[in-house]
Amino acid sequence: MIERSLSILNESKNLSKVRAVVAEVLEETPFNRETRNKIIVAVDEALANVVEHAYGEERGTVDIRFTLDAERLHVRIRDNGIRFHPGEKLTSEIDIHEHIRKGLKGGLGLFLMRRIMDEVHFNHDGPEFVNELVMVKKVPQAGDDEGR
Repeated sequence: MIERSLSILNESKNLSKVRAVVAEVLEETPFNRETRNKIIVAVDEALANVVEHAYGEERGTVDIRFTLDAERLHVRIRDNGIRFHPGEKLTSEIDIHEHIRKGLKGGLGLFLMRRIMDEVHFNHDGPEFVNELVMVKKVPQAGDDEGR
């Protein structure tokens, strides 16, 4: 099992540091390059949302933990910012063509996370945090499609 944790300030300049750590963790997996890149996008989208929305103008800490075992990669992102309730956003579908046609900017983070990862969950309980996003990607096993 591989575990890796880091904490960052909610500043966009720190996203590249996290992307590098994700890439390192994924080097130890059987995911193919395309899937690794997709996972990096999912984590980046999640963190960009926290950086932009969780603390408003305030500074805050974001904790990220990667856990990899033989079956799954878990990515946990925790913050003490404004509570996020995804509601319908977590399950609703987005018409990408309509989104582009209207020239809308943003609003695709959850959609991308759900498309890339096998599971996406939000938790709001526990004494030490307010928001927790858990994303899970199943590790390809022998005989699975190319890297999932």
